[in-house]
Amino acid sequence: EEPTCYREAADHQDWIDAMNKEMESIEKNKTWKLVKLPVGKKPIGLKWVYKLKKNSEGQVVKHKGRLVAKGYVQKFGIDYEEVFAPVARLDTVRLLLAFAANLGWKVHHLDVKSAFLHGELEEEVYVSQPEGYVVKGKEQCVFKLSKALYGLKQAPRAWNVKLDKSLKKLGFSRCLSEQAVYTRGESLDAVILGVYVDDLIVTGGNPSKIKAFKEEMMTEFEMTDLGLLSYYLGIEVDQNEDYITVKQSGYAKKVLLQFGMSECNSTKVPMDPSCKLDTDKGGELADSTENRKMIGCLRYLLHTRPDLSYSVGVASRFMEKPTVMHVKAVKQILRHLHGTTEFGLVYVQGGFANELVGYTDSDHGSDLVKRRSTGGMAFYLNENLITWNSYKQKTVSLSSCESEFMAATAAAQ
Repeated sequence: EEPTCYREAADHQDWIDAMNKEMESIEKNKTWKLVKLPVGKKPIGLKWVYKLKKNSEGQVVKHKGRLVAKGYVQKFGIDYEEVFAPVARLDTVRLLLAFAANLGWKVHHLDVKSAFLHGELEEEVYVSQPEGYVVKGKEQCVFKLSKALYGLKQAPRAWNVKLDKSLKKLGFSRCLSEQAVYTRGESLDAVILGVYVDDLIVTGGNPSKIKAFKEEMMTEFEMTDLGLLSYYLGIEVDQNEDYITVKQSGYAKKVLLQFGMSECNSTKVPMDPSCKLDTDKGGELADSTENRKMIGCLRYLLHTRPDLSYSVGVASRFMEKPTVMHVKAVKQILRHLHGTTEFGLVYVQGGFANELVGYTDSDHGSDLVKRRSTGGMAFYLNENLITWNSYKQKTVSLSSCESEFMAATAAAQ
């Protein structure tokens, strides 16, 4: 469905319109200017990348043509310096949703159009003219960038710096413990903002304050107001008067279809409690690539499925040389998923009191290979589950009491 190169896209009007919009955004934003290539400089190539934007039901809502720089040819210290840019962790997103649900607040979704094009470059960077849009009579010229393009190594950092300056100018302060969260105001007039690259989630107790924030941001950047949050990073969000639900049913069905498990018989548990996996040295070797793909897909499901955390964690220990026994354990998790695709988390309304409660547990020496214990933890904000973990402990415990203390220490940290 998606073209792999410009020649394929040039035959379809939808993709031509998408590319024209991208070029209009670049020109409008004054991203570059046409110059002769200075002696000793090498231009970075450009490539068109095409993507169909779909909703949670799989319906096409937008054709997106993105002009991307071939950043892999950049050299540190010459074309770029710092590249790191913070994004909101999924734990933070769940925390914001639980906090909003507890107070009965609505969560809104904003999208910045061509976000990376707003980032201002400090380095001197030249790019070649894009395919299909070469200026006649100036084929030998290149573009000198004043702002970032997608694909450049420093583009995420440049965009984050620009956004940070804009938000602070509007009176927001950045959270000290989570660099992707900003707040403005207090109590019911507070506006809380979570940033994940160009996706912004906004919540607060005063709808007029949120409306004013949207208007302020639209004067700073070209943005799309997506209304109430309903779909975010593959997670489906349903907001009601008394609660908010989050789930990944569409993604779960896609995973089952990908691995040919959409018609399988479902099981009640993801892993048999008596199942003890080991390296199975004499077992028949399985396809390690396929096994890693299945586990990788399941790991992304853990953002809304804490019930799968333990079983997926155990299966992840044997990805190097999986045997038929290990693949069978992974497929049992998929069979359990088949009957529970609509499962997720529910965040309920509870009032103004903020109570954080954590639980920990551990077994003793359950790992048959290294005899380490498996610990687990779960934290609730006002009885709403916001973060959890299941992991193999780093050292061997000499007693069940010691393994419990290790789990409690890890949870406290």
